[in-house]
Amino acid sequence: MSSFELNTLLLPVDLTPVSKGVFERALALVHGEDAALILLHVIDPHLVDFAAGLQLDAREKIIEKLRAQAEAALAELKGAVTSGVEIQVIISEGTPFVEILRKAEDFEVDAIVMGRYGSHGPLEKMLFGSTAEHVMRGSLRAVIVVPVET
Repeated sequence: MSSFELNTLLLPVDLTPVSKGVFERALALVHGEDAALILLHVIDPHLVDFAAGLQLDAREKIIEKLRAQAEAALAELKGAVTSGVEIQVIISEGTPFVEILRKAEDFEVDAIVMGRYGSHGPLEKMLFGSTAEHVMRGSLRAVIVVPVET
């Protein structure tokens, strides 16, 4: 019987403050000679269209700002790693659960690690729960959902 190895993990990062806790849990889970953690942030076009519809800025400018924010946050997480784990950073645009599933297959990860948030309001539960549920239902890879205190 072979053991279940967690050599390459995909971690969707939504840039909330609790993302750091999920990141730390994923770092503790990944192991192996070529251990790698892939950090993925997805820019949701529906959010961009909503912000553009409110005339907060031009669509391209909104995407540019969201990308810069994601790059800074992911670089900060990557910079905190002192172990031998390789950290890859990916920022993509699309429907979050679709991009998560696509990247999991593209990189043939051993598992997807997602956080389950404790005490948020109904809107956050609905939005995160929907993404997590879609990922769990659609994934051909293992999905590890870790509890995160807020």
